[in-house]
Amino acid sequence: MATLVVVDDESLVTDFLTFLLEGEGHTVHVANNGRQAFEIIGRTRPALVITDLMMPVMPGLELARLLRESPEFNQLPIILCSSVSDPVAQHEQHLFAAILRKPYAPARLVSLVNENTGATR
Repeated sequence: MATLVVVDDESLVTDFLTFLLEGEGHTVHVANNGRQAFEIIGRTRPALVITDLMMPVMPGLELARLLRESPEFNQLPIILCSSVSDPVAQHEQHLFAAILRKPYAPARLVSLVNENTGATR
């Protein structure tokens, strides 16, 4: 399966997503903010990133911009999960492979992860 990075400042969210995605056979690395995620991404070279929007230190949108500016990671799929009704402006939606509004069906996230990593079960 795939190596993933999950970024959220809520430990309940990261714990749940780790449980869910490891149950699907993925390896999951967790970060509390975008800055920490960028360091982990550089070290682990994941197949996909799942990020929250609003976090301290570096929010998800800033992380996505940073990754798109990086020659190494400009094609890395990013799934944005947010409780904000319109989390990003129309002209910035291209930064993300998918945008999910919280709460979302866990099966939908798993499906998006598998589609964007080529993972099959």
